[in-house]
Amino acid sequence: MPTGDCFCGCGEEAGIGRWFVQGHDITAAGALRAVEGGLSLPQRLVEAGFGPERSVVQEAVDQAGWVRCGRCSYAGTPAGLATHTRTGSCALPEDRGGKDEGDGAVTPQPAAEGASPAAGQGTPREAEPSEPGSAPPVRAETGAARGRLLPGEDDPSWGEVPLHLRQALRIPAHQLVTPVRGPLKAKEQRRVLSAVRAAQRMRMTGAHWLTLLTTERDAFGSPSSARAGAFYEALEQILAEHLPPTQDQQDEPAVPEEADAG
Repeated sequence: MPTGDCFCGCGEEAGIGRWFVQGHDITAAGALRAVEGGLSLPQRLVEAGFGPERSVVQEAVDQAGWVRCGRCSYAGTPAGLATHTRTGSCALPEDRGGKDEGDGAVTPQPAAEGASPAAGQGTPREAEPSEPGSAPPVRAETGAARGRLLPGEDDPSWGEVPLHLRQALRIPAHQLVTPVRGPLKAKEQRRVLSAVRAAQRMRMTGAHWLTLLTTERDAFGSPSSARAGAFYEALEQILAEHLPPTQDQQDEPAVPEEADAG
């Protein structure tokens, strides 16, 4: 939790719920890079497993919600692509067989992040325009939110998680993926890893929140992992402060643990 003191060590007060005085996070990040050896961007890419043989941009498209332009090599966030198209940086073709409304590769990529494991992980879904809050609530059968009824992935409440809670999740998320270790390195945990990285960047979607809150503790790290423990505790804090159970949910029986086979 933020202590009120700026985490760069300057001695100034950061304010309630803040880790840094404004701008000091950038200074601290630069200083940390210098202390750690001042790695260049290519070196950092190599350390993370990217480079000419493995595109970091394609990984962002596959796992972090980035989308590609249907006409040129541009890739970025959906908002970035909208700006790219709107400003005329790359004119879309006039006739693409009726696919312009979806911008080709635009809508399928966010859908790949899809629903959380509790909502049917890996089930293809057709991307359709929807009103905020139209996705149904999700009954969490696993993870920190086990037994809870969570808002649908497009519910506005996911965008209203208080800053201090998102900041409290950011540091343990950074520690979990710098570098990636243990269970998060497994291929089947790529969706979870993507959500943890979104928490590190504080750019969480409802799908990211649902994934993290319905993921079991062991998926983040071994029982002895302090990093995984801190991350999971931050998720529990978010549930307690931002999504406390309603009276109806408090009266409902919790989802039972699955019995061991045999």
